[in-house]
Formats: sequence, C-alpha cells, structure tokens
Amino acid sequence: MPDNADPSPAQPSQPHAGHIPITEEMDSAKWTMPPMMTVLSVAGVLAMVVAAGFFFAWSHARSHPPAALSITKVATADMQDNIMVAVQVKIDNQGENALQIKNIEAELEGADGKKYPDHAASSSEAVRYFQAFSSLSEAKAEPLREELKIPAKTSYTGVSIFAYPLDRTAFYRRKSLTLRIQLYDESTLVVTQ
Repeated sequence: MPDNADPSPAQPSQPHAGHIPITEEMDSAKWTMPPMMTVLSVAGVLAMVVAAGFFFAWSHARSHPPAALSITKVATADMQDNIMVAVQVKIDNQGENALQIKNIEAELEGADGKKYPDHAASSSEAVRYFQAFSSLSEAKAEPLREELKIPAKTSYTGVSIFAYPLDRTAFYRRKSLTLRIQLYDESTLVVTQ
C-alpha cells in the first residue's frame, strides 16, 4: 500500500445542487407526509368548524322573521249557527326579497278550549261574501290570496274570510284567534288576537 494512500474509504463527491438524483427526492413519500391520523383529525375538525359556521349563519338568518304580521280589523257576519269572520291584516315585508304566500289558515279557540281550524276562502269567494254580508265591509280590503307576492321593503293590507260553527256570542267569548300565513322559502308568519 502506498504511503500517501488514505486509509478511509473513498467519500463520494457532493453532487452539485442542480444534479441531485430524483431517487433521493422522491424515494420515500411516507417520510414527507404527516401521519394519516393527523391529516384525518385536522380535516374532521375543519369540517366541523365550517359546518358550525354555516349552521349559525343559517339559524341567524332564520331567527329574524322576514316580515311583521298584525291583525288590524276583525268583522263578523252572523249566519244562524255559524259565523263568518273577515280578518284584515297588515304584512310588512322587512326582508331584501319578495315574499310569496303559500297558504292561509286561522284557528279559533273557543271559551271551552275547543279549537276550530279553517282555511281562508278564495279571493273570488271573498268578493261575493263582502257583497252578500254588509257587516263584513268593516274589514274590507284587497283579498289576501295564495301565490300573492309582496315586494321587498313594502307593506300589504289584505283580508281573509273564515267560517266557524259558533254563534256571535261564542265568537266574542273566544280565548284566541290565530292566523297563520305560510310563505314559500321562509318561516310561517303567525299572529294571535
């Protein structure tokens, strides 16, 4: 062995930065990615945070009623064993979108606690009832009807007519009269008198 020979094994020369073999970069993906359980845990927590944000935004939007509903007048017409009731209401659309009425119902709770539900008469019937019973004209307004659209930031005054199997005295002794206006894509408007 020559005297000038280096006893240590030959050191490979350091490759130039531009000449790193690709096998050294990509040979072990398991060492460059975090453990799968960590990735799944972070993804699960992120999904829960996003879902909670959407839920709170949705519930906040739904908790504010899209409109205010109030009963402005009630008029009656006695028909022997039945009573016809005209309920005039004012709807204030406070939202940014038009409201469209899907269904109109009212429920009368008698003094004895018995409940009498009824669906509103159609707008063509309402016109005839106003002609036939002059006492209903006290609450006369445009008929409130299904499919009616109320533009954003406007008010609408309308009337619905209902009939109940009570006489006038029993009607005025009632516990309550509850009107429900179901809207498309919004929560139902409810007012009780």
